[in-house]
Amino acid sequence: MGSRPLLALAYLIVFGSWVGFSAYVFLLRRVRPTVATSYAYVNPVIAMALGVALAGERVTPTEWAAMPVILAGVALVVVAHSRVEERPGQAAAARTTETADEA
Repeated sequence: MGSRPLLALAYLIVFGSWVGFSAYVFLLRRVRPTVATSYAYVNPVIAMALGVALAGERVTPTEWAAMPVILAGVALVVVAHSRVEERPGQAAAARTTETADEA
């Protein structure tokens, strides 16, 4: 294996694993879990932007069309969960129903 693949592997280990996981744990301690887990939806958009900016990658029209869909999905998840959190009695009832269904 040449030096380029090894450097790429080292980058993925350091930034993809250590830094990414540390940032995730940091967010879990400071924001709602819904917001912290939204990183999984936003990461592809950030990766695409970094690829274009830093590596000169080309983005197809399909990929450009997918970006707003991804962001809209994140927005829907965050808004829906924030509405449930605003109504604590309803959220508790939903959890009770889910627990009863699992039994």
